[in-house]
Amino acid sequence: MSPTVSKAVAPRRSLRQRVARLAAILAGAAIVTVLTLNVGLAWLLVETMTHPPCREPVPLAGQPAPEEHWLPTADGHQIRVWYYPSRNGAVVLTFGGMDGALGDRLPPVAFLLAAGYGVVQVDTRACARPPAPVTQGYNELYDGEAALDFALARPEVEADRVGALGFSMGGATALRLAAQRAEVRAVVRDGGFACLGRLLSPAAGDGWATRVHKDTILLLYRWRAHIDPWAVCPVDDLAAIAPRPVLLIYGEHEVACGLAQVREAGDHVQLWLVPGGDHGRNHIVAPAAFRQRVLAFFGEAFWGR
Repeated sequence: MSPTVSKAVAPRRSLRQRVARLAAILAGAAIVTVLTLNVGLAWLLVETMTHPPCREPVPLAGQPAPEEHWLPTADGHQIRVWYYPSRNGAVVLTFGGMDGALGDRLPPVAFLLAAGYGVVQVDTRACARPPAPVTQGYNELYDGEAALDFALARPEVEADRVGALGFSMGGATALRLAAQRAEVRAVVRDGGFACLGRLLSPAAGDGWATRVHKDTILLLYRWRAHIDPWAVCPVDDLAAIAPRPVLLIYGEHEVACGLAQVREAGDHVQLWLVPGGDHGRNHIVAPAAFRQRVLAFFGEAFWGR
């Protein structure tokens, strides 16, 4: 080969090598960026679920001030409850979403108070003493048991007229409590997942990116909540509650979660599908029907009427 040809080939090879090296660097940077974004988004979701801020509740408008109590839990915390004394011998324990159930937070309780029911609203673990991770219903069982024992000790409460009403993850707490404690005679659940592990896990048909993202969420959730999300499956608690009655309320836009629970439950479980309803809006979309259904359900459970 002539020196002229050799000199021409060398620059071309050097250029290809530089291009290949640059492509490798860009590909590596893209992979690092995607992985960082994946972990970052998963972290934000898990932190929102497990360590929400403690927000002070807003009192119920038009209602007398409740009694505030700090109740010791079996796992070494103190949980705040607001108690509105019963006027008809019955009491309903209420459990909310990640912000808790105090004051004007869901689930709604003003109609229960107007009907004479006592209400024990249970706060979020984010506001416990000391604060604790929110576990979507798992360790909240301790809070429910503390609230139940408090209600049963009240002289105005009749022991066979204790129910539970839960919104979203609070519904999971209510079902777990009833599955463990037979003193809870009836449960109403307004929306929420059928099984936390199933909700967070990759599903059939998910692409590789979605699967990686959900696997990252599961890993981070176990680390931050200190529990296995598969241990929070309200659908598995329904059988243990039988024959005590359960009313599931789901809007048409989250109907799949309600149907998933009813399919695996017995005759003691009722499902009310709210036309036009959605998560956190069923009492707004159908306010009169919501009040009537819940009052009729508890009335039948407690007094057979």
